[in-house]
Amino acid sequence: MTGIPQSKHPREKLGDFMTTPVVSIDVKATVQQAAHKMDEQNASAILTTENGNHVGIITERDFTRKVVGAGLALSTPVSEVMSCPLYTLDRDNHILEAAEFMADHNTRHITVTEKDKVVGILTVKNTFSYYMNLFGLESYDPTTSED
Repeated sequence: MTGIPQSKHPREKLGDFMTTPVVSIDVKATVQQAAHKMDEQNASAILTTENGNHVGIITERDFTRKVVGAGLALSTPVSEVMSCPLYTLDRDNHILEAAEFMADHNTRHITVTEKDKVVGILTVKNTFSYYMNLFGLESYDPTTSED
C-alpha cells in the first residue's frame, strides 16, 4: 500500500461505510442454509464461524464458481467453499486505503474490526458510496439522467 494519510474527518473512516450487523453462519451449515440466510438478510457475503470465532467468508461469487460451477450438492458444508483467512482492516482506517487493499488483494469484501473484534463488513458497494459522496453524487440516479 502507498501509505494513504489517515484523515481525522469521520466520514472517511471504514466504520462510517461498513455494513452492519455482521451476518454469520457456522462452518458446519450447508451451502443451502447459507444461501437462504444471505437472501433473508439481503447480504452479498456471509462470515463463517467456528467455535464462535470468525474464520472465513462465503460470497455470491463463491456460490457461482465453487458451488454451481463445480456442481456441488446443496448439502455441502460451507467449510468446503468458504474463503479464508479473512482480510481485515480496522474501522478507523481510511476508506481509500480499503479500496487500495481490495484492488491489491483482488477481493470485494473486507472484514472490519475494532479492538480485534469483527464489527462489520466493507464491500465494493460501500466504497462506491464513498466515491459518490466525494464527488457530490450521493443522490445520483442513473435512471433519471439525460443523455
